[in-house]
Amino acid sequence: GSKMPYFDDFRDNRAQFASGNDLIQEVDQLEAGFKWVTDYWSLYATGFYTTVDPRNYVVIAGVTPGIPLDNDSIGVEIDANYFHDSGFAVNFNATLQDTTVNDDAGPPPAGFDGNAEQRQPDWQLRVSPSYEFEMGPSDVTVYGTLSAVDDRFSDPGNTVVLDSYEKVDLGAIVTYNERLSFQLSIDNLTDEEGVTEGDPRNPEQPNGRFIMPRSIKFSVGYSF
Repeated sequence: GSKMPYFDDFRDNRAQFASGNDLIQEVDQLEAGFKWVTDYWSLYATGFYTTVDPRNYVVIAGVTPGIPLDNDSIGVEIDANYFHDSGFAVNFNATLQDTTVNDDAGPPPAGFDGNAEQRQPDWQLRVSPSYEFEMGPSDVTVYGTLSAVDDRFSDPGNTVVLDSYEKVDLGAIVTYNERLSFQLSIDNLTDEEGVTEGDPRNPEQPNGRFIMPRSIKFSVGYSF
């Protein structure tokens, strides 16, 4: 397949576009998977190998962007589920991968060959348990999710580290007589601080995109 350029690609790489580069990235991906399903268990595992050629990058503001990099990644995606007659269930989802930057010794700065791809963690996972039960005329579901993301690099030179973080979400849904429902959800229960990515034009700047702080939402619904 191909990844077509969007506004930021034209803005950050306008010199390359003016010189004839169409800024289109070619993507090749190979997948092989395994599925196993029983009454109480299911497991899906998909191995993948992906190449992106070429990948644009902007090293620092004021410096002409370069496009000498290819990116390879190999890994596995895992999705597992367990269900019990009592109403308890749990989902486990994880991605394990190894990413590599291939430096074609293009326009400076060079020297990224063999580095890890920026913003891509070696692993990330989510565990989501839930429990459903009846309480009088009401159906109750209690659920939660633990998310964890490994360290990543903010730049192709692998000099700026984005720290790992964990986030916990909790919630409950009460449905009365199959029509009236109440939901309480708490996002980022522990008020964890985490950055998903740094400044793409100057990784050394102390700014980035962060996960949202703790928030609580209560909602009421009615089905006719």
